[in-house]
Amino acid sequence: MTKVVRFSPRADLSRMQRDFDHMFSNIFPNFGTDSENNEPISWQPRIDVVETAEAYELFADVPGVGKDDIQINLHEGILSISGERSAREVKETDSVVRLERHTGRFYRSFSLPNKIDAKKIDASFENGVLFVKVPKLEETKPQKIKIS
Repeated sequence: MTKVVRFSPRADLSRMQRDFDHMFSNIFPNFGTDSENNEPISWQPRIDVVETAEAYELFADVPGVGKDDIQINLHEGILSISGERSAREVKETDSVVRLERHTGRFYRSFSLPNKIDAKKIDASFENGVLFVKVPKLEETKPQKIKIS
């Protein structure tokens, strides 16, 4: 007897995405876990990294995350940003139609060049965007030379 299964593109794509995530987390162990705490991560914020003459600047989109829920660490030249966004509570009487926002732990890490001023790293948070400024050491900044 043949069983008829209803095709659901969204459900099948979601299942396939989970399978790929699981497969790649086995190949690349840091992709699916917070390497500092060895905790599973649920999502990764989008981050822009810009190099200026003075510093490296990182802009991380973390809407819905409070600044107290974000940790920034520098260890052996690796800058890591981690935290957690809580899931919205859904009442038993409510019916979920769609959930698209990522919740749970996140983690990103970046290798920094040796010539940074680690003591002057500064971070700020506004409107769901985390800004981290990593200044360069004075001797690595470009210098203008005056022609006499």
